[in-house]
Amino acid sequence: MEIIPVIDVMGGKVVHACGGERAEYPLLASTLTASHDPTEVIMDLLAYHPFTTFYIADLDAIMSGKRNNELYFKISQALPHINFYLDAGVTDKTSWQALLVNTNIYPVIGSETLVETFWLTEAEVQEKSLLSLDFKQGKFLGDDHLLESADLWPKQIIAMNLDCIGAKGGPDLQLLDNLRSKSNSHIIAAGGVRSEQDLMVLQQQGIEQVLVASALHDGRVNKQILASI
Repeated sequence: MEIIPVIDVMGGKVVHACGGERAEYPLLASTLTASHDPTEVIMDLLAYHPFTTFYIADLDAIMSGKRNNELYFKISQALPHINFYLDAGVTDKTSWQALLVNTNIYPVIGSETLVETFWLTEAEVQEKSLLSLDFKQGKFLGDDHLLESADLWPKQIIAMNLDCIGAKGGPDLQLLDNLRSKSNSHIIAAGGVRSEQDLMVLQQQGIEQVLVASALHDGRVNKQILASI
């Protein structure tokens, strides 16, 4: 199983995503880094464990469409051997294409911000993208047609229950089951991981990649666990 650290960025600094309103997220408090600079946080995490992939959520882009292109370029150039899954508020094909300038950045298409779906079936989109199916308070965030049309989904999808983020309530196993029943796409679990036991349960369900933030930074998923899974 691959653990993918999550870097939530707002106002150019790394914050702690914990459900609720994004605008109220506090700055990151971590046992692994004292920095709030995205590049420095990533470097410190790499010094702790040889992660190969990071997930970056540009919350300013998601909330208001204001992208931090300078940050994307800086991270991509500083760490060319690392893959980055980047959610920067993709709304349509044009905004998706703008993220392809850095070869180690893979755009995340979030259902929450997506306004056009017809282009998702194009071969390049299917190969180079991830689709995040976003849920909050039991509701799908996006066009219901997208949720019911698995033929539009690329090879990799993220099951994102925003209520689980930082909530210490465990992964949304029912959501994972529902999405698996609709498609053969590779599913990445996001949100709610509390412990090694949660990781083992996900592994037993066939999940091979998991997005993790809080449990890494507070030490519940430590170096020994990372080495063993």
